[in-house]
Amino acid sequence: MSKLEDLIDNFWNTHKNNAGVAYLYGHKLSIAWVLCVIIAIILGVIYQGKIATFQGIAEATETTISLPSPTEVVKIHVMPGQSIQPGDTIVELNRPDLTLRIAELTRELDASEGRSNLSAADIDQKVAAVKADLATKTLTLKSEINRLETEYKKNKEIASKLKSLQGSNANSDGNDAMTMQIKNLKNELAVANANANEQIKLLRSSNRLQKDAGKSEAANLKKELEELQKQQGELVQIAKENWVVGSVNVHDGEKVSSFAPIITLTHKSPTLVRGYIHERMYQRMDIGETVKVKTLSGTGKPVKGKVVGLSSRIVEFPVRMWKMPEMPIHGREVIITIPAENPFLLGEMVTISE
Repeated sequence: MSKLEDLIDNFWNTHKNNAGVAYLYGHKLSIAWVLCVIIAIILGVIYQGKIATFQGIAEATETTISLPSPTEVVKIHVMPGQSIQPGDTIVELNRPDLTLRIAELTRELDASEGRSNLSAADIDQKVAAVKADLATKTLTLKSEINRLETEYKKNKEIASKLKSLQGSNANSDGNDAMTMQIKNLKNELAVANANANEQIKLLRSSNRLQKDAGKSEAANLKKELEELQKQQGELVQIAKENWVVGSVNVHDGEKVSSFAPIITLTHKSPTLVRGYIHERMYQRMDIGETVKVKTLSGTGKPVKGKVVGLSSRIVEFPVRMWKMPEMPIHGREVIITIPAENPFLLGEMVTISE
């Protein structure tokens, strides 16, 4: 206010002979207040909806070890706060139901392969029997046909020598009957071959169908067995990257229900900040906006962060951010990612500014 009054005094000394200026000088305090209000309104319009700073908590990405089925804890190899490296064993678990199911599938797979082999041998045996029957019938028919053809040939030779019988119808009728009999036997032989081939074809087709069905059944059993064996391999949890053990929620020998958290792991350095804006303040902030994150003391170089999440509802602030223990504070949650290389500690409160 003193600077504003000095400006007014200088203005008065320069224009003291002006009557209008003299009038204004007499009301310099009122003018000063009016100018302050005008400046406040202008700044409010320019920075409408903006908040200079708000607070948050530095956190890191977490992962939870749990299984979708009831589990028994065999041995825990870590403790809270311990740093682990890739290849370190975290926990050994056991699922008795998994072991039992793997044994059942192994038996079913062996039985399926055995049934397939047995069916193939049975069909091969039936094919061999059809071929044997055909061979026997073929031999009998051909033998009868050869006998009749030989007899027919002899009759023709006798008939040709006995010229006196050339005009006789008896011999002609006999030969015709024998010719018809030979023809019938040959037709019977052709039908037997055709029937046998059709039976063999059907048997072999059935064999292929049974083999395909057996292969499909075996493939399904193998697929399920591989999945269960994969799950069994995951019962021994091995670290795949650097972690810090956050919490251990079970003990050796304890039985754990489905999806119950067994161990939580977190990264050593914070990778995100969970900020909170008071519900009475309007925050015009968008996803993708860049902010500065620094310690509460304000020392050190600020770290650039990026807004990646804005809650669509009002939530309760963490207790440590309450002004008074008996008066909870509510506001909007903002998720900000920060580089892994930063000076913050896990769980440290920080200040966020635009």
